[in-house]
Amino acid sequence: MTNPDYLGAYDFDEDEKSRVLTIKHIVQDKIKGTDGKSEDCVIAHFTEGKPMILNKTNMKAITIAYKTPYIEEWTGKSISVHVEKVRAFGDIVDALRIDTKAPNNNNVANVSSHIILKKDDENWSKVISYVKANSGSKPFEKISQDLEKKYKMSPTISKSLRSVYEESK
Repeated sequence: MTNPDYLGAYDFDEDEKSRVLTIKHIVQDKIKGTDGKSEDCVIAHFTEGKPMILNKTNMKAITIAYKTPYIEEWTGKSISVHVEKVRAFGDIVDALRIDTKAPNNNNVANVSSHIILKKDDENWSKVISYVKANSGSKPFEKISQDLEKKYKMSPTISKSLRSVYEESK
């Protein structure tokens, strides 16, 4: 099952072992499935990248990692997400799994040390070139995640970059 609005195994490169994400907040919301039916889901929103639909297995992993089942206490916590082969729907499929061990905070990038990206500085042209060069081979979400490793971007800047991406495709 793929939904471009949410993080999935399809967002990971083959050589990407795991991704450390910081939980901004958790919400319960209705998500429309591929069959057109709506289902209540728990969704983790992160300080970086796309949100992720949490299944029971992944919620249990966060509970174990932080020793609390209260989702309100997960805000600000980092989790390590990886792709794992699992048996589901009568087949072996790729699924996202959260490690039951909290990541070492020394390995988590400090967002405050990121460069604030602005349209009127020298980094803007570099970023535009990067977006244009990768628009044919990577989805915008992956390009955005790559950029967020180095730059802090406002929603307005992100929207401008998405426009450049769309025009370059």
